[in-house]
Amino acid sequence: MKHIGIQQIASLVPDSCRLDESFVFLGNDGIARLAGYNIVGCRLLLMVSDGTLDMKINGKHAVVRENDFVDILEGTRVCFAMPDPEIRVICMVTTRKFIMDSLQGVIPDIQNYILKILTEPVMHLRQNEADVLLAQAGLVESAVLDVRHRYREELVKVYFKAFSLNLSNIVLDKYDKRSSRALHGIKKRDNLISGFMELVWENFLENREVSFYARELCVTPKHLSRVIKEATGKSPHEIIAGEVLALSVQLLQNDDMLVQQVADILHFSDQAAFSKFFKKYTGLSPADFRKAGKRL
Repeated sequence: MKHIGIQQIASLVPDSCRLDESFVFLGNDGIARLAGYNIVGCRLLLMVSDGTLDMKINGKHAVVRENDFVDILEGTRVCFAMPDPEIRVICMVTTRKFIMDSLQGVIPDIQNYILKILTEPVMHLRQNEADVLLAQAGLVESAVLDVRHRYREELVKVYFKAFSLNLSNIVLDKYDKRSSRALHGIKKRDNLISGFMELVWENFLENREVSFYARELCVTPKHLSRVIKEATGKSPHEIIAGEVLALSVQLLQNDDMLVQQVADILHFSDQAAFSKFFKKYTGLSPADFRKAGKRL
């Protein structure tokens, strides 16, 4: 099964559905174009407003139903089944950089949200919550479609920021109230996992040993591994590897960059070590991955 990143996704849709290779807005037709591909290295924000959508998230089957919202992190692999023609779905595919540029330093205050979407990427919304997000997504879509607008990119970022802040407000109502009533032990566990994820994003290029993260968090590697595995279904090593894979996919989309350069940026000992890592998770060598992308 082919693995694709945002560059290949952008090449599969009309210009009116994408903003360069940093943001793609998909409807029913766009999801159908991606059916059967393994998508990796992208942030996906998806909503179903009517019908159901079958998909796999890190190899596990998931059914997304009416008023469900899905948030997929870059280190997660996603595969869509062919959608029913009657389904109504919207999906925004982007990168962490685009999100941060859009937010312009306004970081949504969502405690433990990363933990929630790692363990439960599908979130069911009440009708009024779904209506708010669909309305905001509609503004994003209208800005993306208006290819002649002089300030198209700026408008997309403004509307995406509004979408993100409304999402933050909904999540705070849903999850943080529950967290405030949680037992101390559960809160302590969630803080450990959130701290681990923040450390991974800051250090995964230079440090991939579980012992490093355990030391930084003042716990034993065994304890950290147990907590992470119980909460997310993945080991700390698998989460770190997912972030490395996501970035490697993004870097390989730049044809001007040699595979050796990508290996150097990712701090592999040599190109052979990087190729072995990449093939383990995708089934393709970095060179074959690039060739497959060009054939799309």
